[in-house]
Amino acid sequence: MIVKDQGIVLRTVPLTNTSQIVTWLTADGGKLATAAKGSQRPDSPFLGQYDLFYTCELLYYARAPRHLHLLKECTPLAPRPALRRDWRACAAASYAASLFDRILPEGPADPALYRLLDDTLDALADRTPGPAFLPRFELRLLRTLGLAPDWTRCARCRAPLLLPGGPGSGPAAFLDARGGRLLCPGCAAGGEGRGELLPLGASTLAILAAITGGRSIPPALPAAVYRELRQAVGLWLERHADVAPRARNAALEILEAPEPA
Repeated sequence: MIVKDQGIVLRTVPLTNTSQIVTWLTADGGKLATAAKGSQRPDSPFLGQYDLFYTCELLYYARAPRHLHLLKECTPLAPRPALRRDWRACAAASYAASLFDRILPEGPADPALYRLLDDTLDALADRTPGPAFLPRFELRLLRTLGLAPDWTRCARCRAPLLLPGGPGSGPAAFLDARGGRLLCPGCAAGGEGRGELLPLGASTLAILAAITGGRSIPPALPAAVYRELRQAVGLWLERHADVAPRARNAALEILEAPEPA
């Protein structure tokens, strides 16, 4: 059966000397892999038609129940050449594509995930990202996957964490990443945590709740808020999405590096 779909290239690996396996996140079929036979030959019709971060229209022979389908035709819809000129944007795009590749199993996926990655790559191709871009993207991904916690209430006593009157002097909550929950200062002091607790200020909680709720936030964040945001989201991804920190840390270091003189 021939299937027509739109897909974003997540990864390419050699299949033979002249062929590749292309892993896609598609709009209708979810995550799938295709064999692009002969794609590395000088006269191949696939040359220049797909690459990392491309959004393409593709035709493939579905080979159920096998997991490797056969790519028939491919036409680029959004090649995003800016990602090959901007090293910061390329680092963020590489991490985003690899995160989808790692988290999602092969097979059908929520179409909102395809739209999220497509929008993220478009944003990266449009402008150079700042350091806070990745935590924002990760929170949107966690929300779409249904893995984001409730940043507004204590998981133990259900007390509100974002109280009126502005930030207080101490932490507004503590993240118990091992236990998969957020605790108010009282429950944290009472020994409810299952491991090391990460303190979070009220400003950070407000940012976390806003992003997870789909609301806009200021383009620049205070340094202290960014540090807490980076650490909190990283811990949550590591504990609940099984994401090793190495690739994330590398991408964040590139985004945080000063501009060359």
